[in-house]
Amino acid sequence: MHQTMFPLLVLNVLKNHATIENPLTITEITNFINREFAPFAFEKERLINRSTVMRILDAMEFWTEGNLFDFHLVQCGSDGKKMFCLQANEI
Repeated sequence: MHQTMFPLLVLNVLKNHATIENPLTITEITNFINREFAPFAFEKERLINRSTVMRILDAMEFWTEGNLFDFHLVQCGSDGKKMFCLQANEI
């Protein structure tokens, strides 16, 4: 799988598995992608690592700031933990 697909994988995981009540950590997102998309890793041990997921999440915060999408990325962690979910934009 080409790495240009990684933001779509992260977006898919957040859209389908993260909520404000149950946000996901960077590690949870990474593990979910590596588990679900393992066949695409070919000879590699894992498809994506935590630092790549973090860079994608940082970029997604900027992508979703305006009105381009109907949602925005929310960092909703507690106890110093970075946790993420998507929230619908209010019209």
